[in-house]
Amino acid sequence: MHELALAQDIVETINEKVTDDLRKISNINLEVGAFSGVVPESLAFGIETIFADKKVPGVKVTIVKVPTIACCTCGKEYELKEIFETCPVCRSFERKLISGMEILIKSVEVSEE
Repeated sequence: MHELALAQDIVETINEKVTDDLRKISNINLEVGAFSGVVPESLAFGIETIFADKKVPGVKVTIVKVPTIACCTCGKEYELKEIFETCPVCRSFERKLISGMEILIKSVEVSEE
C-alpha cells in the first residue's frame, strides 16, 4: 500500500516546512490527480492514522480529485477519462498530459495556540 508511504512523506513535509508542532494542525488540503495511481480515501486514512499515532487526533484531511487534462498534437485540450482515449477532434493518441498525475499539498490550516 503505497498510500501509507505517501502519507508519511506528506506528514514529514508538513512537519519540516509548515510547523514543527503537529498539534497545531487542524486541516490538510490536498489535490490528487485522477491518473496519479493514488486512492484518495486510503491516503486520507493513512494521514489521519499517522497523526493519531503521534497523539494528534482530529486532523481533518480534505482531498480534491484533479481531472486528467491532455493536450493533443492538434492543439485540442480535453479531459481524459481513460488512458486509451483518443482526441475528440482528430482521434490521435499523441498527446501531452497537462494535469492529473500530481499529488499536491494545497494548504495546511494551523492554529495559533
